[in-house]
Amino acid sequence: MKRLSEAQFREKSLSANPYLLIIQIGIPLAVFALFASLFSLLDTVMASHLGTIEVSTVAYMNQIRMILNSIGTGLGTGSMILINRAYGAGDMKRTNELTNTLIRLLLILSAVFLIMIPFVPWILRAIRTPEEFIEEGTAYFRLLILATVVNFVNLVYINVEKSRGRTGIILLVNMAMMVLKLVLTAIFIYVLDKGIAYIALATFITYAACAIYALPHLFNRKSIFCIRPSLIFNPTAGYSRSLLGISYPVAVEDSAFSLGKVIVNSLASSYGAEMIGALGISNNVSGLAASFENGFSDASSSIISQNYGAGKYKRAVKVYIANIAVTFLACFFALSILYASSSYLIPVFATSRSGFNPEFREIIQRIFVYDSVSCLGIAIGGAGMDFLLGLGKTRITLLMNFLKIFVFRIPVLLILQLLIADGATALGVMMMISNCGTAIPITIISIYTARKLCRAEERKMTGNQGA
Repeated sequence: MKRLSEAQFREKSLSANPYLLIIQIGIPLAVFALFASLFSLLDTVMASHLGTIEVSTVAYMNQIRMILNSIGTGLGTGSMILINRAYGAGDMKRTNELTNTLIRLLLILSAVFLIMIPFVPWILRAIRTPEEFIEEGTAYFRLLILATVVNFVNLVYINVEKSRGRTGIILLVNMAMMVLKLVLTAIFIYVLDKGIAYIALATFITYAACAIYALPHLFNRKSIFCIRPSLIFNPTAGYSRSLLGISYPVAVEDSAFSLGKVIVNSLASSYGAEMIGALGISNNVSGLAASFENGFSDASSSIISQNYGAGKYKRAVKVYIANIAVTFLACFFALSILYASSSYLIPVFATSRSGFNPEFREIIQRIFVYDSVSCLGIAIGGAGMDFLLGLGKTRITLLMNFLKIFVFRIPVLLILQLLIADGATALGVMMMISNCGTAIPITIISIYTARKLCRAEERKMTGNQGA
């Protein structure tokens, strides 16, 4: 898509064909999301070369790290709802002030995370982490915390570029990050024969390089999203409360979702430590398809926020409908490729320095058969979640993710453990039920909300005509 100014993209967001708009903005985001999944998959591939305990440690620690990361991403995602709403309404002053308030909140959060680093072993033991994981993973997790803090810069930059429709640059930046990560990790693991801590070091270096690139763009004085220290340290009264008010459900939702995964891992460990690694590998492989389809769905959220802010409620609903169609087609495309390549891809994770482990490969495959079906539920449910998120219905999205983890996932796994002896099958069926089952209430609520929006715009138009 041709590079547009911020004002030009706002006009396009409010008037262009929603199907074409989602496809144009979504293709770079979908490829970006795919690379992000490959980024996570790469850690798993490298760790699997070291052994099953190492790969299980990486899978376990990454889930804990996601709890921390989710607080920052939830804060950023929720804040961008209000920022995009102000942008869509044409209030450039408020847009800039809200952006700088978000920066201030992320700086405070970063300071809290940095204080945690010396206490990592005690934190891990407090959440009943297996001792062999603590031995392998303490240095790894400390470096991941540093990487998470640095990545907050990249989080803001990516959200800003997405808001002004410049998703192509997001793709290019992440491709560069992927190449750098690949080279560094390969050198550390295959050339220097280092352990998993160096996988985290490669992640930190990659995020830092991206942040160095992003900062000059965020300080560009010509942009309405420009970082201004005067606004960071002298925030507009009430803005921090507004951002926290709309963001905390998203942050709690994402953190609870990650906490739920940690609980699932603990339950899975009853089948053996290698089952955690197998589940993580299956999630990452299936996540390639899920991330690709979510890239298109993610494109709709900012468009919906901007149209809602401009009072174009019916158009926001049309974007939701277009999102369902585009995301579902993307799902079928991604799954077709994934199924065709899974017989070559999965054995890679069952091969370590000690050789090929056919039993581990079979465990991964049995989970993956059911886990991959989840992508269909993620496509439909994701479209609804992004619609509700774009409207600022963060408390509803919080409830839906609680349902996914604490109704459709953990209790279902406990029941399946009583009914199914094979752990791999139980874990795969759990993933399928949780992701597909949650899509049903999300869709019902989204349709109800869409009908209310359409009626609200009709009443507004009738009132204007009467006046």
